[in-house]
Amino acid sequence: MNANLKRLLLALSLCLAIALPTAAQPVDQFPMYSGLDRSSDPLLRAADEKLIADTTRYYGDREKASAAFASNGFAFYGRDDLANAMRRFNQAWLLDPNNPEVYFGFAVVLHDKGKNCEAATQFEKAASFGRYVQGMAPDAARVSVLCSIEDKSLSEDAKAALLARSDALYAEALTREPNKGYVHASMASALYWRGKYADAWAAVKLARANGGRLPEQFLRLLQEKMPEPT
Repeated sequence: MNANLKRLLLALSLCLAIALPTAAQPVDQFPMYSGLDRSSDPLLRAADEKLIADTTRYYGDREKASAAFASNGFAFYGRDDLANAMRRFNQAWLLDPNNPEVYFGFAVVLHDKGKNCEAATQFEKAASFGRYVQGMAPDAARVSVLCSIEDKSLSEDAKAALLARSDALYAEALTREPNKGYVHASMASALYWRGKYADAWAAVKLARANGGRLPEQFLRLLQEKMPEPT
């Protein structure tokens, strides 16, 4: 399944995924190894040093190695192998913690696990490096909306800030993304979750006009809320 369409389908489920208990998950299934000080463990330190040395030798430098591992992580993600995707993104982080694609990777895996607010944090970390990563802005925009719904402890001001952030990200995406169909399709799902059904249908129309693919499940849900305007 196309990774972009896969993320749209998963957005429909909001945060219904049930995470395994933390104790049951290996540490490499958490972003940045869950903050573990790997240098304090001789075996982990040796393994990390070998990974860095071997991959740097092969790719030429740590930045290129990190980019290759992140790309491999997205390949695993596209095959629905979240465990190996997170493992590769963590290795990419070890190689270059300043690679924004690493945090993009963390974010999409967390999103698929229904952890939208944690995903939003990783998207913001990715954006903090100031390098535009193609495909990231629309995903980050949708996740901001999902987080605003998911976290019942948020104040009204905090929710408003997340929605404003989503609007800003979509505006940026429409300016910079080559795949406008995907941006509009993503906007349609975000507007649906915001209860803006007429605007969602308008985004559906723009998505179709720009070659975007919309899951039939989503269209049925939107149709139930508001018939498609003629």
